[in-house]
Amino acid sequence: MAEIVKSIDIDVPIETVFEYVANPHNALTFMPNFTKFQPAGQPERGLGAKVEAAGDFMGIGFKTQLEIIEFEENKRLVSRSIQGVKSLSKWQFRPLPNGSTEVTFISDYNLPGRMLGWMFDKLLLEKDVEKNTVQTLLNLKKVLEGKPNLRAAGYATW
Repeated sequence: MAEIVKSIDIDVPIETVFEYVANPHNALTFMPNFTKFQPAGQPERGLGAKVEAAGDFMGIGFKTQLEIIEFEENKRLVSRSIQGVKSLSKWQFRPLPNGSTEVTFISDYNLPGRMLGWMFDKLLLEKDVEKNTVQTLLNLKKVLEGKPNLRAAGYATW
């Protein structure tokens, strides 16, 4: 299983950031790989909420269903896949002294096939997941702060 952990500071109060991320109707505004992200029944938000999601990753289309398995208002939101590639996504929120919010996104996933899955992950997938994790956080910052010129930094080459 690979785990990618990235954080960003957003100059918006924690309640606003948490509410935006916890609302599944906002996901397409900041999650770059998804083309569909819609509630699958009730509740739409909070513990036990499910979403049907679809998108494109490395040119390959995917569909999945996610379920919220941990939900602590203004602190933590965790979802796991119940269909498709096994994944666990964790959002953590921490208020900062200046009134802004530190947001940490942890992407934890597991590919099928022991050796082949591990090789594919290390050779191709991990860097792309990391890049998309960074882009997700930058997009969230851009949307919430209203700053249109943010972009993910490319990989340095020497």
